[in-house]
Amino acid sequence: MKDPDSSSLKGPGSLRLCNCFAVRQAARQVTRLYERHLAGAALTSAQFSILAALREAGAMTMSELPRALVMDRTTLLRALKPLQREALLSSGPGEDDPRQLAYSLTPSGERRLKQAMPLWMRAQEEFEAAMGSREAGRLRRSLLGLARAH
Repeated sequence: MKDPDSSSLKGPGSLRLCNCFAVRQAARQVTRLYERHLAGAALTSAQFSILAALREAGAMTMSELPRALVMDRTTLLRALKPLQREALLSSGPGEDDPRQLAYSLTPSGERRLKQAMPLWMRAQEEFEAAMGSREAGRLRRSLLGLARAH
């Protein structure tokens, strides 16, 4: 078996040198961790993020929400549909522009988010226990900075 650090894995095009590959692999693992915990509230990590963002903002339009979550519209719409079906969020005309569709939490959405918060906290604690809280904070700040820069 070849050594993973052999010269054949150090050249241009090597997955070991690919930032995108490393971030995507890590994102998949982190998503699995959070979704394992959030399953107790019947939410995916994307749905949890949507509900949390709407709680913080009050209401967001269909143009604001994808920007705030750094999600493409198609992925966002797929995540929104079950939330609407379960009446966890509502939609209506935007406050500033009635032509814009705006989403907000319903009382059921508030309750589901409240149910999910301790589960999310356990996922946070598990992640930080594995990585170290200081390193987790550094990583979070770096990744948020990267996401906001583009």
